[in-house]
This record gives sequence, C-alpha cells and structure tokens, in this order.
Amino acid sequence: MNPMFEAFELAARYRQLAELLAERHDDEQLIADTLDSCSGPLDEQLENLAKMVRNIEAADSGVVQTIESLEARHAALQRAAERGRKIILDVMQTAQRDRVTTALFAIAIKKNPPLVVVDSEADLPPMYFTRHEPPPPTPNKKAIAAALKAGEQVPGAHSEQGIRLEIH
Repeated sequence: MNPMFEAFELAARYRQLAELLAERHDDEQLIADTLDSCSGPLDEQLENLAKMVRNIEAADSGVVQTIESLEARHAALQRAAERGRKIILDVMQTAQRDRVTTALFAIAIKKNPPLVVVDSEADLPPMYFTRHEPPPPTPNKKAIAAALKAGEQVPGAHSEQGIRLEIH
C-alpha cells in the first residue's frame, strides 16, 4: 500500500475520532472501536491523539474568544439602543409630544409603575423588613487539607491523589 495513502487514511480516522470526542464523548465503546481501527505503533498513535487533543483545545480557545467578542458586541449594541431610546424620549419631551405614529412605528411616552424609594432604612418599622436565612456553613477545604497533610485524622474527610495528562 502507498505510504501517502496510509497517512491520509490514518488522518481521516483520527479526524473521525476527534469528531466523536467533540460531539459524542459519552460513547466510550464507539471511541474505543475507532481507536482500535487506527493502526501503527503505540507511540505514533499516542502522538496523533495528542495532536488531536491540541487541535480540540485550540478550537475551544477560539470558541471562548468568539464568545467574549460576541458578548462585548452584545453589550455595545444594547448601549447604542439605549442611547437611541433616550434621544427619542428627549426629542419627544422637548416637542411636548406624548405619541407619534409613523408608517412603521407607534411611539408613545408611558409612565412606569410607581417605584418605592427608601430614604432611610433606620426609620423603617421592623414589619417592613424581610428576614433571610443565613447560608449554611461550608467546609474549609484549605484547613482540612492542611490538617490531613500534617497527619491529623479529620472525621468525614480524606485525601485523594489524582492523576492528569500533560501534553508539552
């Protein structure tokens, strides 16, 4: 078989695996079957898988940057629309017009519902306050970790050593 063809075939299999991981990461048997179909020495397979992981991480980084850019654009558009609304309101108030009807829009100045303004909380009678339950205490994991590291027994807690994969 032509080595160039084998390289393209292997690349297609890894691309298929990348798509499986990106979209159906919970089907472990399907991913294992796809891995089995990729031929070559183990080191070569692991290198190709590492390349695939790096490509997925780069794509994810691009998605995060796009989201941040779109969020900034969204906020800018909201501010521009609000400025436009303020200009329309100011012009209508200056012209002493409460209502304008055009071929496309019916524009009207309306009153908002009354808004409660608290001038001084100290002067409010107790019946106008809402009492909230305090949040329950949470474990201080730093203190627990320090105690476990010092060899102390902490009832209800233990330490676990996990592993991770680094690709440099």
